[in-house]
Amino acid sequence: MTSSAWEAFAESLDLPRYRGRQIFDALHRRAAKGYDEMRELPRDLRLRLAGEIPLRFPEIVRRVDSADRSSKYGLKLSDGALIEAVFMPGERNQADVNEFEDARVAESPRSEVRSPKPSPETVSKSRIAKHQSPIPFTVCLSSQTGCAVDCVFCVTGRLGGGRNLTAGEILGQLHVVLADAGRSTEGLRVVFMGMGEPFLNPGGVLPALDVLFEILSPRRVTVSTSGITPAFSVFGAQARRPNLAVSINASDEQTRTRLMPINATYPLAGLVAAMRLWPLESRRRITVEYVLIEGINDSPEDAARLAKLLAGIPVKVNVIPLNEDPVYLPGWKR
Repeated sequence: MTSSAWEAFAESLDLPRYRGRQIFDALHRRAAKGYDEMRELPRDLRLRLAGEIPLRFPEIVRRVDSADRSSKYGLKLSDGALIEAVFMPGERNQADVNEFEDARVAESPRSEVRSPKPSPETVSKSRIAKHQSPIPFTVCLSSQTGCAVDCVFCVTGRLGGGRNLTAGEILGQLHVVLADAGRSTEGLRVVFMGMGEPFLNPGGVLPALDVLFEILSPRRVTVSTSGITPAFSVFGAQARRPNLAVSINASDEQTRTRLMPINATYPLAGLVAAMRLWPLESRRRITVEYVLIEGINDSPEDAARLAKLLAGIPVKVNVIPLNEDPVYLPGWKR
């Protein structure tokens, strides 16, 4: 629930509206893990809330740490469904994650080296750094327990459709990842690029965005879609909109249908037309995601067609290396 929804809920309990704001702030600004930590609330109210609307968070059942210090979490929901979320650290000027290195074959996690005693100059620089903005980092969230879009290069597509996540389950991922990583929302960026197609779950994603936008700028949140064209108007009509990322991966209809069967339902031409209509604020661009697959969509002719296709749209093309998999993608090369 948003802060205003919590305030309305407090009123329904014959409580002052500010009690709802206190609960929202404790949850989403202070990351309280339970009502017992909300000491600003009367004890009787804490007990009542715990009994009537208990807080449930996903359970971490697996965590895989990469050499680049990113972590992939396997999370179990209350009904036993399994989803994934990812924590990705960053540096001041660029992401620390190197997407061109396959984390599965990295030799070993980064070793911790004890630093020598800092010099006076280093201490001075450290004091200056304290006044700089925090180093950004990213948390990648899932929106469904599977994915019905079935892009051929995506392992999640092999799982099938699954179900939509609720707004609470989406936000719960963020809570447990931040807690495990020992981070607050300072420097946080959120991307909906995990399991599932966000544009097929507006009932969960849009309310989750409403909550996120109370603690983060919309410019720090990105929603990715494979191109569910009718949903563009739904998400684009919101008063506050996230950054938009569109997974295109081909510059012609035939190749895109081969890679992304959803293209047969929502063709590339209609998708690009929807992108042209997307309301962009000043200094914002649409991110175009393009996975390079050897011999399929990586020719100079493909690049020229893509440039022509997107001409006139403020875009940034993010070229992504294929994550090779001998089981799910035999013979495919990055």
